[in-house]
Amino acid sequence: MFFNQKDRHEQMSKLDPRDTNGDGVVSPQEAAAYIQDYMQSASPEERQQILKDYMGGMSPQDRQQMGDAIVKSPANPVQRVNHDDPGDLADAYARTAQAPAQDGKSPLEAAFGAGGMLSNPMVKAGLVGLAGIIGSKMLRR
Repeated sequence: MFFNQKDRHEQMSKLDPRDTNGDGVVSPQEAAAYIQDYMQSASPEERQQILKDYMGGMSPQDRQQMGDAIVKSPANPVQRVNHDDPGDLADAYARTAQAPAQDGKSPLEAAFGAGGMLSNPMVKAGLVGLAGIIGSKMLRR
């Protein structure tokens, strides 16, 4: 069960979101998989709150880049995102993370995986940063 994976939460909580060159503890793809597991395991209220808090702390440009990454993925059920509204962006992110896998990847992994928006260092940092926040939150439970 996701909530009982203390070693994994510790690994994620130690991430440095500025490490975008892939030589850190966790790759952005691993971060995407971790976030998907969290999204499928957390209560809707907890999930929405952590995402809304995280999205609210992002710059408008970063929110736009994240929204674009979500919408541009062909595996994604979300067709439109209001990146000016952290709540709408959080909802789109949560729906993407919970969508069924296609070709062995979740839509979240497809949106942010190789060939997706991960060529953008800010998107990488955001994804890895969110995994770090979730890992820290899980350790405080």
